[in-house]
Amino acid sequence: SALKRLIWLVILVYLAAFIPLASAERLEDDTLMTFYDDTIFFGDSRMESLRRYILSIRETDEEFMKKTKLICVGGIGLYAASRNYLSGAFLFSYAGVELTMFEAAEKFHPKRVFILLGLNDEVGVKVDKAITWVEDILRRMEEMAPGTEVYFFSETPVTEKYEIKENLKDYQKALDRYNAALKETCEQNGAFYIEIAETFKDENNYLSAEYTGDKECHLSEEGNALLIQKLKDYAQERYDLGLWDPFAGETGTAGGK
Repeated sequence: SALKRLIWLVILVYLAAFIPLASAERLEDDTLMTFYDDTIFFGDSRMESLRRYILSIRETDEEFMKKTKLICVGGIGLYAASRNYLSGAFLFSYAGVELTMFEAAEKFHPKRVFILLGLNDEVGVKVDKAITWVEDILRRMEEMAPGTEVYFFSETPVTEKYEIKENLKDYQKALDRYNAALKETCEQNGAFYIEIAETFKDENNYLSAEYTGDKECHLSEEGNALLIQKLKDYAQERYDLGLWDPFAGETGTAGGK
């Protein structure tokens, strides 16, 4: 009867809502890491730590991230990096030549740039100001390296010990607010936001002890290994969404996914 057909239709629709769609195939790790070919990673001491970890991997796999440039310097902040001129003690350099992020992007023409900065600016206590620096970076990158996609990593978490040492009460909660603002800014300006903060948190919303080398804010070897895994997962996400295909060229446009 019509009533029975209607009931069956309702049941089928209900079941369909709870049956997960088949996901795309999981790509090989080597294929996933090609997402980071012809790119530049900019950052502070956290990026320096990742660079050391990558070099340790290259001792047994000399091709690992070989087409990725890591331009980083300990102590540099988001504000300093956002400027289009060189000044101060903390400067980016590559092959012995000092240069800004924008000069590096103009010189090397990367497909993408990845940015991890903000730890040295205490961005959590000056969210609005920090976001203006992010906007400056996006604007200047577009001017000097049009066509280069810009990716911001979320600020990595800190420990409670860090809050106490730096006299920054509830700073991790403030970082969460900054990350939310960063994500929104990327979405509004055609850039990409990569969530990594949650990956490193413990049950109390702080940086997990197993992932920090100094028990405050820097990642341990285990933390860097997890970050590399996150890079692979992010590339897989882009593939699953049909926004990146390592076999048939790249598709999709910026939009903060």
